[in-house]
Amino acid sequence: MRDIVHSRICPTRVLTPVSKARPKSCKRQERRHNYLNFGSKPGRVILLGRFAGLPPSDGPHHSALQRCGGYRTPNATGREPSLIKDCNCVQYHISDSELVAKFASVLEDPSLATGDGNTSSGPILRVFSGDAFSPSLEAAVLRGDHMAPLLDGLGIDVACYGNHDFDFGEDRLVELVSQTRFPWTLANAVAPTHDAKGGRLLAGAHEYVVKELEHPATVAKRVATRLRLEESCDVVIAVTHMRLVEDLETLNSTLSGPERIDLILGGHDHYVVRRDPSDDNANPEVLQSGLHEQGAAMTECDGDFRIIKSGTDWRGLSILQLRLGSKDEGERTILDMSLRQIRDLKKISSYEQIPASQATLAILQATHDRIEQVVTQPLFRTASPLDGRSHIIRSQETNLGNMLADAVRAFYDTDIGFVNSGAVRCDRIVECDGDAPLCIRDVIEISPFDNAFVVKRVSGRVLSEALENSVSDAHTDGRFLQLCGLTMRLDWRRPEGSRVSEILFHPRQGRIQPLDADRMYTVTMIDFIASGFDGYTCFQDCETLVDTEGAITDTNMLLEIFKVGREDASESGIADQHAEGIQRARAAVITGYHSEDALPIVNPVVESRIKVMHEANL
Repeated sequence: MRDIVHSRICPTRVLTPVSKARPKSCKRQERRHNYLNFGSKPGRVILLGRFAGLPPSDGPHHSALQRCGGYRTPNATGREPSLIKDCNCVQYHISDSELVAKFASVLEDPSLATGDGNTSSGPILRVFSGDAFSPSLEAAVLRGDHMAPLLDGLGIDVACYGNHDFDFGEDRLVELVSQTRFPWTLANAVAPTHDAKGGRLLAGAHEYVVKELEHPATVAKRVATRLRLEESCDVVIAVTHMRLVEDLETLNSTLSGPERIDLILGGHDHYVVRRDPSDDNANPEVLQSGLHEQGAAMTECDGDFRIIKSGTDWRGLSILQLRLGSKDEGERTILDMSLRQIRDLKKISSYEQIPASQATLAILQATHDRIEQVVTQPLFRTASPLDGRSHIIRSQETNLGNMLADAVRAFYDTDIGFVNSGAVRCDRIVECDGDAPLCIRDVIEISPFDNAFVVKRVSGRVLSEALENSVSDAHTDGRFLQLCGLTMRLDWRRPEGSRVSEILFHPRQGRIQPLDADRMYTVTMIDFIASGFDGYTCFQDCETLVDTEGAITDTNMLLEIFKVGREDASESGIADQHAEGIQRARAAVITGYHSEDALPIVNPVVESRIKVMHEANL
């Protein structure tokens, strides 16, 4: 294969067969197809990768994004259809082994789901649209290691980076992608160098590099034109990881001429979507404008689709059959396409009959076995038992709840931190067994859901409403809040809606003061309640400062806080946008380090943040 050229548009290269062998780390299994038929003479299809946002992160000169690729078709006769199988972002949860293994079987043979035996005899591309390595419980424990063998086992031919693939920083991403045997693409993010030929591809943006994130539509025009005019490419397919509204903007900027993008295979939105050139609906929850059956588990249609997205978590898959050939004037292009989309694999009628891929099950079992070994590793010590009993933490302040609220407030450096008690699931007192420290398993039992923390700007009036909801008659369902930055008085004898009084704000610096109904406060909370669940509808219309895409999760935060000892506390090993927050959280909850094993020690206490006037009706 042609050497990889380090350039700003490296993912747009055409790899043509020459004598030089492909680098070992990129070598694809022979059984995988990487060509498309365009008719009676050779043609080229290019997969161009890009996404719209990138977290700041320092990284080595050798970037993870210097592994990229395109496809050139072989000689062919006739107009055989070609098949593209597209799986979207967020395929990183692997706890449901049966679902993952059945997904693998359908990816190999779509007729197992469609039931018609209509599979293409032509070449096949398997495309992945980003967010492979994080976030999940498995990712928090293995830092993305669980996905490389699985993606290789699925026979992925090309992928683009998603924002969460950078969760552990560029250095770690370099390690992870080196374990895969297919190219990764990205075209619109570059890092500066002193090389006159241009910068290296960006895998971790320095603060001043963010200005060099070119708009996807601008990049699409320039690169598609270059591909068609200079590289003699016939069809350009963009593999993207950005929101549907940005995909639509890119599509509408590249409808015709040499800058045309023929098809966008998109990620980021966690929905199954299809759009033709006339459909500008930017709501990803809508499969297709005007479609009567929006909720069908599987749909089939023909048409000129320009944007396709394929769902999430091993449930969604798009199977696209293309017929490629020449028009009247000899222009080689996509003549027509047939699309089948599975919105929820578990809900199709043939799900129970789909055989589970034994090879995939073996990969998953090896991963789960490894996790079992890892979770027994010692992590931290506690000088006082941590009270996570459900009937206690869902009705009153506990030292474990205080520790969690302290950590998340410090992590985001907000005015207030909330942790809804339903997110704490250990239902026991967590304490060291003699001299034995607590381990990774204990953290996962405390926070097993990998809930994303978000930051909202909330008025004092809304905060008062939220605190009343916290102590409503339904408080034992998990809505009871553990607090940092606020104290309050609670009288259970009073009627629901008027139980909270004397709410005080405790700033990091300055005097304690009554909560001001008209003042705006920054508040960190779990996305579950920020979205209005458990009665917290008051948060839904509040301004979001940090959403789930840029957020850390509760599980990962705890693992990062405790994973280093005294000697290497400066080595975070995480993405730079989280490193400072982790250091603040450590300072907030760690009281020292053990003299022998150097493990961090915590000693949270109950501080009367919630002063209960009467204990009745708990």
